[in-house]
Amino acid sequence: GFGQKAADVAAPAPTPAELLKKSMELYDEIKKDLRATVRDDDDDADDTPVDPADDYSVTEYVVTVRLTADCASEAADAFSDWVPVCIMNLKSSNRADTRQLLPQAVGASCKEILEAGCQSVTVLRKAPRTSVEYAYEPIDSYNSHVYEGLFSRGDRRAEALEALGVGAGADAAEVKRRHRKLMMELHPDRFVGDEEGAAAANERMIRVQQAYEELGGGTGGASSAYAGIGGKARVDFSDALDKSALSPLGKRRIGQDLPVELEGWRVGVFPLEPSVSQEFTLRNVMAKA
Repeated sequence: GFGQKAADVAAPAPTPAELLKKSMELYDEIKKDLRATVRDDDDDADDTPVDPADDYSVTEYVVTVRLTADCASEAADAFSDWVPVCIMNLKSSNRADTRQLLPQAVGASCKEILEAGCQSVTVLRKAPRTSVEYAYEPIDSYNSHVYEGLFSRGDRRAEALEALGVGAGADAAEVKRRHRKLMMELHPDRFVGDEEGAAAANERMIRVQQAYEELGGGTGGASSAYAGIGGKARVDFSDALDKSALSPLGKRRIGQDLPVELEGWRVGVFPLEPSVSQEFTLRNVMAKA
């Protein structure tokens, strides 16, 4: 009746955007702790015992996502190979094994990680969450092998376009057609009896193939072109994390509520610049063309 007390209404669950915003705030807090540990290390000149509350470390990673090969969504080509989407920082006790904690941190933060990717590349919203795979690597490894290589490639890209004889606005299909045409024109069978011409054609063929690979084509059958960036020197990329290690996806872990000095941990997520994620999705689409 009119005098009956209204039933309690459950508060709506936070949206992915709200979760990401909160995680970004925590990321900033953890980042301050990272700067504090650096200062403490610089100033620590004696053997004074460390307060357990201050006995922690902060590590940073770049998290990447891709879609499984059987995914039929509109995002399948763009995320057919790994795409970096965010930075994740982890605060934990110095006694903790971060390699064991990282899959838990990624699994607990998967909604925030995906939202970071969706805000940069909106087509990811159309992908089924069951098709998403996750990987990570330390930020130092990413910066030296991936980021610096990506953003120092302007001159190489211009040279590659010139080698193929296509303009800066050429799409993936045009690049592929031009590559195929040149490789046929430079084939050794066309230079039988012409050693000088064959040698020149071979040199140009090598340049054409290198240019094609620079523009995103010709992965050579490798399972992951992204994982191959940096060659053998890049050893810290995790590749796909096992789903069982990530489970339960999107669920808060007990360690996130424990004090850090009692084996607790904190994790924050911050999106990468959208242009970075978009560059990799464009290269993935080109490789599929």
